[in-house]
Amino acid sequence: MTKRLTIALIALVALVLVAVLPVAATYYDINNTVYAPGATIYIGEQQLNLSWVPVGTQVGWWASAAPINTTAPSQTLTITNNQSFYVSPTLAAYAGNWYVLPVGATPQLAFSVAAPSITVDVWDLSTGTTATGGSVIQGDYLAFRINSNLDQALNPAYREADQINTANTGNVDIKVKSASGNTYTAVFANTTDLTTKSITQQNVNLPSWFWGTSDGNQPGAANYAPNWSTGAVDSTGQNAYPAGVYTVIAQSRLNGMYDNYLNGGATYTGATVSQPAMVTITSNTVSLSANVDSVVRSKPFSVTITGKPGVTYHLFIKGTSSMDGTYDNQPPIITANQAGVVFDPLTGPDFTTIGNAAYPNAVNGNYSYQNGGGKSLWSYVAHGSDYLAAGPISAAIGNGTFIYANVTLDQTGTRTVQFSTTNWTKAQQYTVRVEQNFGGATGFKSDEVIVQVQKGAVTIVAAGSQSYYLGEEIQFSGTDTESNDVYLFITGPNLPTIGGQIQSLDPRNAKVADGDPTTFQDVAVNGDNTWSWQWGTSSVALDAGTYTVYAVSQPYGTDDLNDVAYGTVSIIIKKPFVSATASQSTVAQGDPVYVTGTAQGQPSLGVQIWILGKNFAMITTEAVNSDSSFSYELKGTDTLNMYAGQYFVVVQHPMQNGVFDVYASPALASPSTATDTTSSYVWTAAPSGTASAIGPTQDFALTGAGSLQGSDAAEALVQAINSPNVDDTYTKLQFLVETPVITINPVGDQAVGNKFTITATTNLAVGDNVLFTVYSSSFQPTDKTQSGEFSGASGTVAVTQGTNGLNALSFDVDASTFKPDEYLVTAQEVLQPQATGTALFNVLQAAPPTATPTPVATVTTVPTMVATPMPTTVAPTKTPTQPGFGALVALIGLGAVALLVVRRH
Repeated sequence: MTKRLTIALIALVALVLVAVLPVAATYYDINNTVYAPGATIYIGEQQLNLSWVPVGTQVGWWASAAPINTTAPSQTLTITNNQSFYVSPTLAAYAGNWYVLPVGATPQLAFSVAAPSITVDVWDLSTGTTATGGSVIQGDYLAFRINSNLDQALNPAYREADQINTANTGNVDIKVKSASGNTYTAVFANTTDLTTKSITQQNVNLPSWFWGTSDGNQPGAANYAPNWSTGAVDSTGQNAYPAGVYTVIAQSRLNGMYDNYLNGGATYTGATVSQPAMVTITSNTVSLSANVDSVVRSKPFSVTITGKPGVTYHLFIKGTSSMDGTYDNQPPIITANQAGVVFDPLTGPDFTTIGNAAYPNAVNGNYSYQNGGGKSLWSYVAHGSDYLAAGPISAAIGNGTFIYANVTLDQTGTRTVQFSTTNWTKAQQYTVRVEQNFGGATGFKSDEVIVQVQKGAVTIVAAGSQSYYLGEEIQFSGTDTESNDVYLFITGPNLPTIGGQIQSLDPRNAKVADGDPTTFQDVAVNGDNTWSWQWGTSSVALDAGTYTVYAVSQPYGTDDLNDVAYGTVSIIIKKPFVSATASQSTVAQGDPVYVTGTAQGQPSLGVQIWILGKNFAMITTEAVNSDSSFSYELKGTDTLNMYAGQYFVVVQHPMQNGVFDVYASPALASPSTATDTTSSYVWTAAPSGTASAIGPTQDFALTGAGSLQGSDAAEALVQAINSPNVDDTYTKLQFLVETPVITINPVGDQAVGNKFTITATTNLAVGDNVLFTVYSSSFQPTDKTQSGEFSGASGTVAVTQGTNGLNALSFDVDASTFKPDEYLVTAQEVLQPQATGTALFNVLQAAPPTATPTPVATVTTVPTMVATPMPTTVAPTKTPTQPGFGALVALIGLGAVALLVVRRH
């Protein structure tokens, strides 16, 4: 069964490959006789003569790396027509060598099947490079380069040599389509004599083959031949090849493969026809364009040259020879280290003698520009001696050599060149020129573009309200389109007229110097022309007042601002201050007290808080928030151990020097009391700027033997801070520490059913919880035979803010379930039950409600005659005044139940 299937498949392949030939749309028969074994034949070829292979011969193909002598072929076919063999596209999967079967000890190669490939490039003979995808100048000479594997079709070792070079042969056609859409089969090979050269039926016999040479090799002096002259003039005297885009393709014409070997029914690009190669022919001119019409100095601009690919042009700025290189008197310069840009040597010959052949290195400066009367290019541009001694870029200009350059265009015929400007560049209009002399009467080709260089501007703003306290950080920001750095200084009361150094700790005694950047605050400008700087004023020696901050494009003070760009902003400086309050003027032992306030100027050390009393001293610091607020808690665990009495608080601000000039040493790590024996002293720091030998001054003893107490210590501390050698400021306050007290206000008599409020005053802190208890004063142990009723109420309430230094308590009572009796009220602090208050009041029987009279209907009596009855004697009845025993037992039972319920609850 397998053998029969194999025979059937072989027959099917042979039928597909040989039996039926396709109908070719276009057929080029150059030479279809293949007379030697091993020839390369291409997929899609038809009518090949394989007469050396007998009809009926079988050939086989092996997959790659399969051993030929020991394995069966992967595919076989039988030669049924050796006079007109067709290489079917179905053989594309079996490219490679086919061997005669059966295979002997030495396999005999029948032929090699290859998939065709072809590409084409346009070759610029003036530059010796490809011009595909680029442009050429009208008048350039062009050739074509074809890379393909079709050269084997013309190999005389395998195909009949006497027919390869006959007329109407050639395995490739070259076609050129113009910008207007017509297709050329030949091109002019000369500028004026209308000599043409065919581009079809070319014998491409090399893997990389050139049209336009005598031997198909890469063009050179030895094989030069007529080629495409893009500057040719036709019979009408017009340009034969107008400016535009031209499309070139190379197409196989080998034995019908173009029509037979298709890619899904379409022409097989890359196999039988090349990918189109595009080239732009431009007029023999040069053009120059700029990326901007105007530019702010210190920013770059660029120009783009469009001309002949690979050609060198002179680029320069016209009419700048009078500029000497000083400030505001320099032209733009060409930026260094750009591709295709060449300068004269920076330290070259004496350019005053340009034109002398003794200076061959000055190739750019020696150029005689158009209409220059034979003068050199170097004499036409700025080259003053000041370039070597002045200005931020003078050393790089090289005595004028960076103001002109030779620029070589790339294969597309373009090159973009950047110019640099600085704040030394003169603000004016500049003419940039590109030029080259190609010889002859019309040899000069040039173009110009105008670029305006403008002065920039500097702006400055201060964040916030423009009113600040010394010690705050002030954010300055702005824009600078004039320079790469902005220079800041300050003016104001008693500051140098020219300007004070804003970065100095004492701008009063440090003035700026024109031209010296080190005396200014130098701030770099970002790429988007913005800048910012933060000024910390905590240690700056300035008094309160109005000041002006300058932002300048150059390091110049107020006496020399005519030639620079600058902006100003006014700010108000205020002296910092501190304010504080205590959360309450009276605090109970065990309750916290809060010292809160505001410290302007954002002191980095915060504020120093002194708490002084009889045999008590405590010193701490507290950070200041970004909104200038601070809050310090004297904890309840501290006040619990403080004796009742008056305490003084001093809150100290370090002011602009950022140092607490009055301090305690040794420091008090925890509150000091009368039991402490270690002495701590209050000191005043040495005045700022004094000799280092002068140390701090001891003011008084704060703790230990001979120490000041309470108000005396507080007053001595305030006097120390008030010293003229101390810049600190302060605020003072006081509070009382008392034994916890709760005083219940008189309640007064109440009636059963009333709802009333019991109020009290206390020195406990707001928020403390107090337990109120209200109960009958008759609630006590009783005999079983006695009534044990109980009524009352209890609950916890929080202390609220009061008046007159005391806080308030309020407890609501509902007496609807109370019985008439005397009641006791107690109020006791929950967490630390030290404070207790009591009071008595009566609850009375509620008055009975007044009865509403019942209306009596009026009855009209009709007299009736009746008999008079006889008198009857009735015994008097006594109204009982005490309940009977049975009722008393019932009441006792009810009382016992009520007592049980009360106790259970």
